[in-house]
Amino acid sequence: MLAIIQLTFRESFAKKTFMAFWGISTLICLVFIFALNLDIVDGAQTYISVFGQESNETIDLHKIISGLQGGIAVFLFTGGLFLSLFATSNLVPSMLKPGNIDLLISKPLSRFEILLGRYLGGVSIVSFNVLYLILFSWLILSIKTGIWNFGYLWSGITIIITFAILYAMMVLFSLLTGSGPFSLMITYLILFFSPLLLQRDAIYALLSNRVYGYILDGIYYFLPKTAELGYLTQVLVQGEPVTTWMPLWTSALFGVFMMWVSTLYFKHKNF
Repeated sequence: MLAIIQLTFRESFAKKTFMAFWGISTLICLVFIFALNLDIVDGAQTYISVFGQESNETIDLHKIISGLQGGIAVFLFTGGLFLSLFATSNLVPSMLKPGNIDLLISKPLSRFEILLGRYLGGVSIVSFNVLYLILFSWLILSIKTGIWNFGYLWSGITIIITFAILYAMMVLFSLLTGSGPFSLMITYLILFFSPLLLQRDAIYALLSNRVYGYILDGIYYFLPKTAELGYLTQVLVQGEPVTTWMPLWTSALFGVFMMWVSTLYFKHKNF
């Protein structure tokens, strides 16, 4: 399994996706190191400079730091997830190509281990880049300001979990269709559709039968709750209390279910 994970990393290096993620993360950290300057007096900043643009207003320093960290978290949860899913969409279809899959199934590994190794390889690539950006930006901002916001670190975990859930769904569609672009489109469709289910109360008024409302509720609780997970990420960054963990554990169960179905299908698939 470790060899399969390493193979996945090597493929990512060869396609330059890993280096592209790393380059973007490094650029953001360099901006915080060299382009952002703060002059702190009694816990508040009285001077801020970004790329030479100066401001002498006195602003709550905690608000500045949480705003910067919240912006990074939003970038990772939106653009980062889209790029990550796009970059990893072809990992499973490429594994299924004749020659590649023949070599893998000839090894003393169960099909569960082969599929799980490929899945963990994709998750590991994204996790490395997310944690790299989160950890280094957290250290830079914390050292410069003296404000150590540990909730920002937890936001990185929720972003990785969200990707792992969506990627599990993409793995299943990749196995069913053998197409990376198709599985990516379906994943994006569900990613866009999930937030609409938050407006179920408004949709209920348009339904002619209460049964449809129950079906709508069932779809909501079954699908990953990306909008709520994004809000949870922001709550963690801001250091506010979490009122419910339901979106996290129900979405995690969805990811586990997707991988379970994927494993059953992969075990009985002929090559």
